[in-house]
Amino acid sequence: MEEKNVGSIKISEEVIAEIAIKAASEVDGVARVSQRMLDNAKKLITNSKTPLVKGIQIITGPEGLLLTLQIHVYAGRPIPRVAEEVQRCVADAVSSMTGISVSGVNISVVGVMPEKSVPDGE
Repeated sequence: MEEKNVGSIKISEEVIAEIAIKAASEVDGVARVSQRMLDNAKKLITNSKTPLVKGIQIITGPEGLLLTLQIHVYAGRPIPRVAEEVQRCVADAVSSMTGISVSGVNISVVGVMPEKSVPDGE
């Protein structure tokens, strides 16, 4: 059977950002994903000429997408391990859901939060 092109498919940066946020949020140890990049962190880790989408910087390059996210980690969790898992999960989710290669995922840990305690019986 012959395949033919019937049109184009475009995936918005907002959709890519949503996928990245959801994937990062599901990693054990992530308290939350910041959807607003802090000014100091933005200067340190991003190209300030590139706009942010839902707090995530998305740069399209020859090797694929380069994403930059900020996360808050639960206190007592090993930050490097949590950040590496976020990198892996975000890259896998974006790549598998969009078909677009991900060249890298930069993570900036901008906060540590106490674990929420669940009262007995809930």
